[in-house]
Amino acid sequence: MLFRIRHTTRFQYDQAASESHNEVRMRPLDGPGQRCVEFALDVYPGSSALEYDDYYGNRVQAVSVDQPHDALVIEARSLVERVPEAEAAGATVTFREFLAHDSARQRDEYDFLSPSQFVPFSQSMRKFFWIAHPANDEDVAEYTEGIVRFVRDQFEYEPGLTGVHSSADEILSVGGGVCQDFAHLTIGLLRLAGVPARYVSGYLAPWPNSSGELPVGTRATHAWLEAQLPGLGWIGFDPTHGCRADCRYIRVAIGRDYADVPPFKGVFRSAGAKQMMTVELDIESTNPVESGGPSGPDQSQSQQ
Repeated sequence: MLFRIRHTTRFQYDQAASESHNEVRMRPLDGPGQRCVEFALDVYPGSSALEYDDYYGNRVQAVSVDQPHDALVIEARSLVERVPEAEAAGATVTFREFLAHDSARQRDEYDFLSPSQFVPFSQSMRKFFWIAHPANDEDVAEYTEGIVRFVRDQFEYEPGLTGVHSSADEILSVGGGVCQDFAHLTIGLLRLAGVPARYVSGYLAPWPNSSGELPVGTRATHAWLEAQLPGLGWIGFDPTHGCRADCRYIRVAIGRDYADVPPFKGVFRSAGAKQMMTVELDIESTNPVESGGPSGPDQSQSQQ
């Protein structure tokens, strides 16, 4: 199926900015089950731009505006093809067998097995992990699916409890959060268990209505995770909904945690002190998708 996406970010300054320099990660990734067919980035006012791939293979547009401007508008337009991936069953591998090769895995997947800025191996994280740590004879894939559901059942999806720069410790202390927090916490538990896990930022397209149209008002950026499972490779899971990621999940960037993948970050020079940001996101499906996804309302977070 094909998804057409328009993602517009506007910054309004209380006093004109003389210059601004920004990093934009909005081009969807190419990879298993996903292909970015078209991508264009428009910036107002006119700017100079440099493209490169970061350490994790995410496409970055470095955008600089060197003229006075009261507002900055960045519009990313994408056409993405998503192909449903068969849920292949990997071989049963217990943690006893899996961790026997842990030294090699620690070397190859160090970044996705270690603590990171928003996924600290804190005392509270380790205590929570002890409640849900795997048994030696437990299957790795089954444990991973179970821990995704476990996290969803323990915490409330509640916007406003945490912020965009909250770590996994925040959801443990307040008892709820948004998709970013659910992803960070689940990643931390998997890493402590020895399962490589990485953060995914992207879009979650809602299920279409009976006429095949996507409902208005439910389009949002989203965060989930991928875990590296024996015999299967990197598999996507959404702890916000307690399920596997399907073809509605459009990957834009991957990293250790949110710090590696913000859609937009930058600096500006101005005599003023404030800026106001607004975001508009529109996702259209060019052909209908089958129903049967996670039940309940789409729970997503706009990531700054």
